[in-house]
Amino acid sequence: MFFVFGVSETLVKKAADKKCSKFTGAYPNRRELTIDEYQQKLAKTRDELFAKMKAQKLSHSLSTPNLAKQYVALTKAQEQCRDIEIRYKKPTGVINPKTKKEVLEWATYTV
Repeated sequence: MFFVFGVSETLVKKAADKKCSKFTGAYPNRRELTIDEYQQKLAKTRDELFAKMKAQKLSHSLSTPNLAKQYVALTKAQEQCRDIEIRYKKPTGVINPKTKKEVLEWATYTV
C-alpha cells in the first residue's frame, strides 16, 4: 500500500482555524477581535504553519505507485502544497515481543 505525504493548503487552513483565537488579551482586558484583525491574524498563522509544518498523510491507501503519482499530480494542480512524496510501510526485520508482529517503518518510494 502506498500513501501520499506532504503539506497542503487544506491541512494548514484546518490547523490555523483550530490554533487562532478570536479574542486577545487576558481577563480584565480581554476583547474580541474585529473581522479584519482576525483575518490578518489567521493569514499570518497560516503562513507560519505552512512554512514549519511536518508532512502529513494526504491520501488514503493506494494500491500502486502509479495511482499515487496521479494523486500527487491532482493535488499539485488543485492547491498549493510542499514536500510531496510517496511513502510505503517497509518491514524492519524486528519483531515486537509483545504483539509478536513485525515492526514496520515508513520508507520513501523512489522510482
